[in-house]
Amino acid sequence: MLRCRITILSALFVLIVGGIMLSAQTGGAMLYANGNAKVNGQAAGDSTSIFSGDKVDVTESSSVSINCSGSSVVLSPNSSIQYAPASVEVIQGSARVSTSQGMSASAGQIVVSPKDTTAKFDVVRAGDKVVVTSREGALTVKDGSHTTVVQSGASTELALADQGPKVASVNFLPTERLLEHPFYGVVKGVDDTPASLPIRENILECIRPGVSRIRPCCCPPRVECH
Repeated sequence: MLRCRITILSALFVLIVGGIMLSAQTGGAMLYANGNAKVNGQAAGDSTSIFSGDKVDVTESSSVSINCSGSSVVLSPNSSIQYAPASVEVIQGSARVSTSQGMSASAGQIVVSPKDTTAKFDVVRAGDKVVVTSREGALTVKDGSHTTVVQSGASTELALADQGPKVASVNFLPTERLLEHPFYGVVKGVDDTPASLPIRENILECIRPGVSRIRPCCCPPRVECH
């Protein structure tokens, strides 16, 4: 019985060490979950290998530690990241990075890197803001157009750039051109028709059967276009 236990423990040891070595060779890392976590939408076990591009989600009242060569990342409850060997992208929540290999972290357009390869720092993404705190070592923080240095023990708060969908700039049709417009009849008789009407980005929303498809077309918000 003792010999059987020793054999099983030896086999488990080989599997664990082999998994760690394989992860290191392929740019991966080992994830250790305390509670519930998901990797690419699938439930993760207590220990799981992850690789570049994997998305990690941590649920409420849970936490995750990710260990790779020379660096580690700890995720707080309700946090999400996308992993890469030299960097992690904080999608939401909080990540604490400890590194001796210069691992960086990003959130939107903001990139946080150790100034001298070794550092411990927190990146917290909440709403449209990111808070960067250095626990050990100075940091270089780039927000797309500016670069600042956060000294050890200090923190900084930055605004995220608008991450919403890109919308074409709105043009307007002057009042004097309304009578020339092929869809003027759509708005005729509406008491609160604005002095100028926004041009819809998608002309198909305003085209009426049998009416010329001359661009641009205008439809005030309160009038349904058929």
